[in-house]
Amino acid sequence: MLALARGIYNERAFDRMPILADTLQDAGGINEDVLSHCRDTSLAHVHGCWVVDLLLGKG
Repeated sequence: MLALARGIYNERAFDRMPILADTLQDAGGINEDVLSHCRDTSLAHVHGCWVVDLLLGKG
């Protein structure tokens, strides 16, 4: 999960956010707002995305 988040951050590969949501869901105990945010393809996810930053301890 952290490797995926790191890859999204470093490569600015925000098209992988739905995959991150699936990984987080499989891990369990993740807030539905986090999962919804990751799966929302209408959002323009960018460097500084609060979910990725939270997972990586940034900010």
